[in-house]
Amino acid sequence: MNRMLLLPHPFKRIGWMLFIPTALFGLLMAIDGFNGFPSFLLPGSAVAGDIANRISNNVALIGVLLGSLLITCSRERVEDELIARIRLNALLAALYTTTGIAVIAALVLYDFTYLYFMIFNLCLLPVLFLVIERMMLWRLRKEASHEE
Repeated sequence: MNRMLLLPHPFKRIGWMLFIPTALFGLLMAIDGFNGFPSFLLPGSAVAGDIANRISNNVALIGVLLGSLLITCSRERVEDELIARIRLNALLAALYTTTGIAVIAALVLYDFTYLYFMIFNLCLLPVLFLVIERMMLWRLRKEASHEE
């Protein structure tokens, strides 16, 4: 008996509510150079201080990681063998892709650029898994609707 340890379906909605704002916040921080809260959002007042920068970085990183984990590890409304196979294939594709990208980055990038990439790579596997899984499920549902 194969038993998958998945979260209940309502956790998927919580994951999306956590993932979207923190991913956008992280993207804005990346545009601003990972200097904490993006300075172009509040041009009159600069959020200064090492603690504020650490908190901003941690909020973005932990939010993206937990959000993508809740989304990808929650059950679908109908969870069957085909969905489980799609989930496994998406995970393997994401793992192969991130490993390949990490190897290329290790050969090409140096110093702080490599450090910034590794921060990005930390979130890449769960996010890439999420994108591939959603794309495969969308394709499955599209094919199923054409058969009816």
